Amino acid sequence: MFGMTPRGASCGCPYSSLSKYRLFNYYFVKWFEDFMDTTFLALRDRPCAETIQINVEKAVRTAPQCDCHHCSPLLSAAMQEFATIFKRKLDEVIAKVGITCFSRKT
Repeated sequence: MFGMTPRGASCGCPYSSLSKYRLFNYYFVKWFEDFMDTTFLALRDRPCAETIQINVEKAVRTAPQCDCHHCSPLLSAAMQEFATIFKRKLDEVIAKVGITCFSRKT
């Protein structure tokens, strides 16, 4: 999605040195890994689609710091598309979680 030119070469955006997240054996650029870390932490406290959307909007505002002419034009639309998929998957997971009510016996 980011970090590569249309021909598959590196665009120059900094990649993460930790490589926590990989897709098809590709490393993520640093700002996207930061987005994923921040979003997963936020989802622990607020597991809802709004949490994802807030973090996507923040990433779109802060990611263009690298001023990459390959990534910057795609950033907003690609992140919104990613957010749509991410929120759908979150809703699927939440729907599978059962709520068990415990009653107190007195």
